[in-house]
Amino acid sequence: MTSDMTRFRVKVPKSSVCYMSWTIDAYDGVAFLKNESEEGVVSIFCSPDYEEETERIISAFEAEGIAVERLGFNGGV
Repeated sequence: MTSDMTRFRVKVPKSSVCYMSWTIDAYDGVAFLKNESEEGVVSIFCSPDYEEETERIISAFEAEGIAVERLGFNGGV
């Protein structure tokens, strides 16, 4: 992980982690998801250029009915 990455940290239902990871991966280079715990805490990393797009992806998960608890945002992690 380099200092030019942005990190969105969220908690989601464990049953949604794989779906979210595959979906984010399908965006081909926009971001990637790292599972942080067995409780559904994940970090979504992207370059600063893709912060808005990543935020839209997270919001789309919420619109689909996935409960997303936003735990933090760190620009330039």
